[in-house]
Amino acid sequence: MTQFNQENINPTYSDYPEDNSDYQAKLTQKVDKLGNFSLNMLRSLVLWRLIGYGFLVLFALDVVAIVVPPNFLNPQWEFQILGEIVERVAIPFIALLLIFFGGNYLRKGWEYLVLTSLSWLSLIVGVLFILAVPLGVINTIRIDAQATTRLTEQTNQRLEILKQVETKLKDVNSREEMQVLISQLSNNNAPTIENDQQLTEAKQRLGEFITSSRNQLSTQTDLANNQRRKSLIKQSVKWNLGALISGILFVMTWQMTKWARQKVE
Repeated sequence: MTQFNQENINPTYSDYPEDNSDYQAKLTQKVDKLGNFSLNMLRSLVLWRLIGYGFLVLFALDVVAIVVPPNFLNPQWEFQILGEIVERVAIPFIALLLIFFGGNYLRKGWEYLVLTSLSWLSLIVGVLFILAVPLGVINTIRIDAQATTRLTEQTNQRLEILKQVETKLKDVNSREEMQVLISQLSNNNAPTIENDQQLTEAKQRLGEFITSSRNQLSTQTDLANNQRRKSLIKQSVKWNLGALISGILFVMTWQMTKWARQKVE
């Protein structure tokens, strides 16, 4: 009695011949589709790796063009080199992804040495990127200091010119002297001073112009310096953070390609 009930509760596929055949047909169709997909993937595998090698070679040529001629110990050059490489760092990541794709499957003999070399090269490049971060910060400080010094020197030169004009203005005692001074400042395109009243007005206006120019020069210098520093810091954060992230990703690439450094039996 118990056996009869159990057989009724758990029928087999043989009890439903039509459903069983449909299920097997669908299963076979899915297996065929999966097999065709895998076959197509294998056919494109070699092409993907070839494109990866091409990307890597193109990036290497680009780096050589950027670095040559070298100008080490120049903070501006070192900072610019770091930025240009970071801007292009996506290319080697894509290249490594394509090259390492598929593991050891369908590899030629020479590829095993290349894969091992690329794995270790990823570690070296990652460490270099990470070490470049403090150097980038130092170069940012040095570039800011140099730019501030140049801007200060330019401002001082202009202030010195204004000071010289102010000194000459104080020494003016006649219309002729004032006429000569104004002509020098306006490239011989100054109006004629005909009386003492015009002389007084000209001296007053020139004095006000000197004072106004001095104030404007100071304001413009501060504004230009702040804008330059803001742009430099923004660029520095972008490039140094990009170098840090790139370095970590390269080290992770080295860790995850341990299989490439192992001998294949």
